Formats: sequence, C-alpha cells, structure tokens
Amino acid sequence: MLSVVRSAHRARVPASPADPGRPLVPRLPYVVAAGLVALLNGWTFAEVLGAGLPGLLIGALYALPVAVAWYRPLTAWWIMLGLLAGMTALGVGDWAPWLVTETLSQAPVVFTVALVSTRRVTAAVFLITLGTGVLSELWLPDESPHMVQAMLNWGLALLAVTVIGLYLRMRRLSTLRIAEEYGKRRLLEERARIARELHDLVAHHMSVIAVRAATAPYRIKDAASEEVWQEFRDINAAASSSLAEMRQLLGVLRSEGDDDPPTTPQPGLADLAELAESARRAGTPVRLELPERAPELGAALSLTVYRIVQEALSNVIKHAGGATARVAIGLDGGDLVVEVVNEAGARSGAGSGYGLVGMRERVSLAGGRLSAGATGDGRYAVRAVLPREAK
Repeated sequence: MLSVVRSAHRARVPASPADPGRPLVPRLPYVVAAGLVALLNGWTFAEVLGAGLPGLLIGALYALPVAVAWYRPLTAWWIMLGLLAGMTALGVGDWAPWLVTETLSQAPVVFTVALVSTRRVTAAVFLITLGTGVLSELWLPDESPHMVQAMLNWGLALLAVTVIGLYLRMRRLSTLRIAEEYGKRRLLEERARIARELHDLVAHHMSVIAVRAATAPYRIKDAASEEVWQEFRDINAAASSSLAEMRQLLGVLRSEGDDDPPTTPQPGLADLAELAESARRAGTPVRLELPERAPELGAALSLTVYRIVQEALSNVIKHAGGATARVAIGLDGGDLVVEVVNEAGARSGAGSGYGLVGMRERVSLAGGRLSAGATGDGRYAVRAVLPREAK
C-alpha cells in the first residue's frame, strides 16, 4: 500500500503518445484556471461574503492546488482537501452558491489525479473528496433550501471529471501498448529481412565452395590421392546440405506474399554513387565523399554500409525534403565510419522512429555503434562505426 501511495506522489502529467516531447495536457490551462479561481473565489469571499482583504487571500489559497496540480497532482489534492476541511472549520460550507467556486477549484485537481494515477488511487481520491464534502455539510447547519441540489451537482461534477481523466489515461495506455506491439512487429520484420539478405550472401559463398569442391577432381586430375578426392566429395556434400538447410530456413523467414525471391545481386559500397543519384532525382542534393582508395570489405559489411546510407537518405527525403545531405565514408584505425548529415529542410516532420530500427539491427549485428540525432546547429546526423574485422 505504501508503494502505491509513494508511486502516486511521484506521478506527473505523462507525455503524449503521439509526441513524446509534448505533455498529454498542456500547462497553460492550469495557469489560466488558477487565475480564474483566484479571481472568482477572491471576489466571492471579499464582496459577497464581506470578508474584504482576507477574502482575496483566501481566493489565492484556493488557486494554489490548481496551480500545483500539473506538477504534483496528489500533493495538490492534499492541499485541496486541507482547504475543504479548513473552510468547514471556519463555518463556510453551508452556502449553496459557494459550492460552484469550490467545484471550479477541485475539478482540475481530481481530473489530473485520475489522469496520472491507478484506478485504485483514483477511486480513493474521489471517495475521500466526496465523503469530506458530505461530512462538511452534515457538520454545519443547513440554511439554504438549495443545498441538497448544490451538493448533488457538486458530486456529479467531480464524478464527471474523474471519469474523463480515467478515460484519457486508459486511452493513452492503449495507444502506447499498440505502438509497442507495432514496434516489436517492425523489429521482427526487419530482422527477417536482414536474415534473408545474409542468406543470399552466405548462399553465394556456399555455392562457390560446393562447385569448386565438385570440380576439383577434374581440374587437378591425377595430382592427388583417392583420400584427397574423398575429402573434396565430403566438402561438396556438406556445402550442398548446408545450402538445402538454409533454403528451408529462408522459407520460414519469408513472409506471406513474398514468394518470389529477388534475383538481383545484393548492393554494396560500389552502388552508393547510384543511390546518391537517385536521391538527387528525388529533390535531395547529396554530396558523396568516399576514400580515394575503396576499402576492402566483405559482402555482408558492404551491404550493411549501403543499407545504412539508403535508410538515412530515405529519412532525409521524408522528413527534411529539399535539405542538402552529406554522405561520408572513411576509415578510423581498424573501423569503418559512415556518416550521413543533412541540413534543416524547408519542410520537416517527426518520423515514427522505426527507420532507425533496421540501422541499429544491422550495426549491432556487425558489432558496431550507431548514433543518430539532432546536432546543435539544427542539422541531423547519423553516424555508424563498424569494425572491418568481425568480433
């Protein structure tokens, strides 16, 4: 129970599922509501009840929980509850119109608590608030004929904001759950695609091994003994068996509707110029910087470099249309460094973030490191460091 209360006190207004950098509920409405509560309650106590200057101060006190609610909802509720009990002790609570200003002060606080807390905490907050209000009315003499109706309206208003807060919280959690499931699905699809591409590369090398082992007796002829020929036959059989097993694995990885495997060779470092030219035709100026002497890379690493640049340029075209991009391939000791940096575009949009999934998976598979994010001068940079030798 203590852990539940402790977590409820630490709760804050959550971020919007559509934009993690923006809160689900803006801060400005709370500031405006706090100002209105201070003015309305201050006028009520100062003019209607004739309290004068102390009434204005009491109105400011009622604005305090509303202002605090956005930062610490449960703390704001404790302040609100203390004010309700304090006003009852001062004899203010049996005047029906005053419940309107009471509702305006309590509604934002109870709504925020329901928005950030569990259902158990929300139910407790609602029932304790309702019970405190009812007890305050029973404590004081009923002098207004409209008090029962006012109390009913007050209770219904608190119930309404509680239900709305719970609904928004459940909808946000549902959205986050769907986004998480979608992200996992995209991750699995990307891993399957990487596995299919690696299958093509490995299958090519295995085919070469099988063919060379099968044709070795005809090329070497009588230069070796029968034991050597048997060794070549065993190598050919093992390579052919591995190819068959890899084809079965590929059948498991291949998704529905992808029955026709690609027949073109996998792209690599040598195809980056053509990739840059296709991006230029799409309206994105690309400056390609390659070493004077192309580094010797394995087929898998060369494909990884190509896919990283391809995905990074796709993101530039989608989210920073028209921006100039620089693609740089260089060497840093025993590592290969791939950088794609784009300027701020004429149009920009927040991407889903799933474009980075494939890049991170490929870099992780190669034993490298990937960083991606905005720079201090408004540009966006993707940088991958890939070891040239497998770790």
